[in-house]
Amino acid sequence: MTTPPTEPDPIPEQPDPDPPIFDPALYYRVTARDTNPYCRNFESVFLVAECYSNAGHPRVVCGLCGTDMTLLSGVLLNPQPEVS
Repeated sequence: MTTPPTEPDPIPEQPDPDPPIFDPALYYRVTARDTNPYCRNFESVFLVAECYSNAGHPRVVCGLCGTDMTLLSGVLLNPQPEVS
């Protein structure tokens, strides 16, 4: 007699990590996730190669639905892009 295979324990959902902290007036490479459930990009993650941090609060907006995305990570660009 064989025992039926057991179902693996479900992996608990992990909350989003704390948002990254950005210094003002610098450029970062960021990853952002669309969290609008009504958008076709829902749960998609995007890489933004050059994102300006403004006053330390950068924004990435979905091009389809126009809502702000959740920033997942940010890496300071070194060297910083030259602005003319």
